[in-house]
Amino acid sequence: MRPPFWKMAAREKTAGRNIGRLGYIVMYPAWKTAADPQRQNIAALDGRSFFWNLAPSAESTVSALVTQLAAAEAIHKVADSQSLPRNIMFAFFQGEVFDYIGSSRMVYDMEKGKFPIRLNNIHSFVELSQVALRNDSTLWIHTDPISRSNKSVNTEVEQLIQFLKNSSINTNVTLQETDQSQPLPPASFQRFLRVRDIPGVVLTDHRSAYRNKYYNSMYDTAASINMNYPSGLSKEEALNYITEAAQVTRMLYGFLVMSNNSWFQSIIKSDWKGNLGEKPPQYYVTASPIGRTQSPNPPTSFLISVLANLTGQVLYEYLWVQGPLNDNSTTRAPYCVRTTLHSYLAESPAFELNEWDSTNYSTWTESRWKEIRARIFLVPSHELEVITLIVGIAILLFVFRRYLLNKLQGRHTVHKCTRQQRVSDLLETYRLLLDGGL
Repeated sequence: MRPPFWKMAAREKTAGRNIGRLGYIVMYPAWKTAADPQRQNIAALDGRSFFWNLAPSAESTVSALVTQLAAAEAIHKVADSQSLPRNIMFAFFQGEVFDYIGSSRMVYDMEKGKFPIRLNNIHSFVELSQVALRNDSTLWIHTDPISRSNKSVNTEVEQLIQFLKNSSINTNVTLQETDQSQPLPPASFQRFLRVRDIPGVVLTDHRSAYRNKYYNSMYDTAASINMNYPSGLSKEEALNYITEAAQVTRMLYGFLVMSNNSWFQSIIKSDWKGNLGEKPPQYYVTASPIGRTQSPNPPTSFLISVLANLTGQVLYEYLWVQGPLNDNSTTRAPYCVRTTLHSYLAESPAFELNEWDSTNYSTWTESRWKEIRARIFLVPSHELEVITLIVGIAILLFVFRRYLLNKLQGRHTVHKCTRQQRVSDLLETYRLLLDGGL
């Protein structure tokens, strides 16, 4: 019996499933408050473009990613963050550009009881989308008109909107609400709404149309969100550079400009140091053959390291990191970080359920090709080509001349032998006649 095509694909490595990892962190351990209402703050962790593994995703992904990291750090620094009325979870989903792989996985695990928190325990959502290209420092609040038809959900949404507006008072950010009849923009929040009506909002820098003209493009770089540095700065100076308008944090530099900087080097695990590079990180989601375990790709390893470093105080998970360079600049001082950060595989439930024609879950895969080989042929100089041609023609003429001479010489020999034979025959005939006549 012929094996199923997905088993053949795994054996021959002709296709790989698009997977990643999702990470989440809570203000205090989730198992202590699993039955209590939780508030989730979510952001995407991946991007794409027309070209494979080329996705800088500055506005599409990193703008929300860094904003959420800064929010998590700020809340963790509050002295009484452990006594908040509700636990807050910061979640980062990977695979969202391929039909919401990460958020689909979390919803599926919540439904199956495989996640510490159940769907019924989610109080509300705040999702950050594209937030870098604000017009007059305005952020727009998007809500779901369908779920708001539920009276209790609508009440919670209105309270959440008012809370966000009050929080922006005396800041350089203004929050405005879009028309309630306007549908949600593409957002991970929609995966949760497909299962249950949950109060929530999506914050963006656009009202009804994207301001990002390089959405899912290779040109969605740091320069596209006006992140520029004066000329002449060293790498370390650029890492800690502060502009007149706002502080260009080390997170932006590491996630958008160069991951191989002194801060990332000091907070990353030694097993992941190979992910550091001199170029901007690429946020293309990882593809892996079915059945193979998946380690964090570079963006995920950076996220885990930064998030653990910024929030590692109430301590249940352990990360052993490289640490900063010692004074001699050749060895490092490693240390252990304990944190409530967790991460696990963000794989579409369709691969677990073997539902390859699923309309509920992502079934994106990435084609794989066999090894490409090439041969190099050396081309001689023009002078050598001319000499080779002339010598070849000369040899051809010489051989042809010898052939003609040999042929002509053969004909002359045959002709000469024929004349002598005829003379001999005549003489013999004459002799016989004479003998007969005698």
